Amino acid sequence: MTENAKGDKFPLLIYRRWSKMLRLPSLLIVIASALAWWFAPNHPWVAHRSWGFFVIGCVGALIFLYSLLARQAAYVQCQPNYVQICTPFLPVAVSYQRIVQVRPVEFHSQLPLARMKSTQRRLLDPFLTRTVIVLELKGFPMSKRRLRMWLPWFMLAKDVTGFVLTVDDWMALSRQISVFSDRWIARRQERERRPSSLIERLR
Repeated sequence: MTENAKGDKFPLLIYRRWSKMLRLPSLLIVIASALAWWFAPNHPWVAHRSWGFFVIGCVGALIFLYSLLARQAAYVQCQPNYVQICTPFLPVAVSYQRIVQVRPVEFHSQLPLARMKSTQRRLLDPFLTRTVIVLELKGFPMSKRRLRMWLPWFMLAKDVTGFVLTVDDWMALSRQISVFSDRWIARRQERERRPSSLIERLR
């Protein structure tokens, strides 16, 4: 593997489930709104409100497009200098220097189960007993307020500073983070040794 090689892409499974849950209802909204708008001129009461169906259809179309985007754009991948956590609205780059440890936990240990809403429980239920990765950090690469605004709450670790990553093969991801982190450290140490070596040759 070359120095600039990238790791595998590990899809974030909850985004995939969320996109699947959104896809059919949003498509039905688009179809129903289009039909209502098309037949509106034949019904005077509906005709005066035809713009509403158009707006609803546009919102449904946006949600449907988001469901397609979320499936493809949500993943974790090791880059030569950082771990890339991609989500539909906010990509996050975590430098290997920030990483304290990578540890597996059961997903339910990171959730306030007693306070979860029924919709949240329905979304997360298939993953509660799964092993997930907690990427513990010295500090977030951006403000926590911004992260809370653009990332789902269940991606932020419960008791430490870090991210909760729900992927299909957590062992492979953990192994790749370790390998890429070791390579990054080795490159940094090599760069630090070069100036001293040059000074020794010039003496």
